[in-house]
Amino acid sequence: MLSKLPLIGRVLGILLGIIGVLIFILVAVNEDFAPGFVNFGLICTVLGTAIAVLSFALSLAVNPQGIKGVGIGLAAIVVIFAISWFTADGSDYVLYKDVTEFESRASSAMLTSFYLLFSGAILAVVYSLVSRVTK
Repeated sequence: MLSKLPLIGRVLGILLGIIGVLIFILVAVNEDFAPGFVNFGLICTVLGTAIAVLSFALSLAVNPQGIKGVGIGLAAIVVIFAISWFTADGSDYVLYKDVTEFESRASSAMLTSFYLLFSGAILAVVYSLVSRVTK
């Protein structure tokens, strides 16, 4: 079962990506679908977070010596989420139909989280390239 986990993760990632593309197309065609899909996005975010935490727990079960790395990863996720949530502004909810301030703030927080994680990934790639070249 443990050997099939990477495959399961890839399949789930591909399925969620396809669902996201379909949702984007539906919202682009008809804006009236947007409020329901904001809630779907929130549910996907919560499920993704739960899967990430379970993945951390599973990695601890497989490699108990890696508790330091898991702790750092969990702390980083909590810090990124906290920064994103407290810097999010949901005041633009009045511009949209059937969207609450909470949904607008959650959407803003998710975008901020994405920006932070994407920037971190780019910086990690650049650091890796520079450190390889200088060695």
